[in-house]
Amino acid sequence: MNDTTPQMQDLHRDLLMARSNEERFRMGISMCQTARTIVWSSLPEDLGPTERRVQFFLRYYGDDLPPDRCDEIVAEMRSHDEKTT
Repeated sequence: MNDTTPQMQDLHRDLLMARSNEERFRMGISMCQTARTIVWSSLPEDLGPTERRVQFFLRYYGDDLPPDRCDEIVAEMRSHDEKTT
């Protein structure tokens, strides 16, 4: 759904592009940090550290990778933690 007029989209883009490269970069980093914080805070607190990392990975990256690749990464995460504990 897009309820923004083309004129407002253009104005928004112009305002963003008027900022310096550094300002735009900092805005992107801030948005990324906020998204990560939201995902971490949405995970159940009663999960162990490994399972919290697995769930974070699946929520943050799971839709961007093929399911079989996600399964490989999750298995590696769990295996790595078993070896280090």
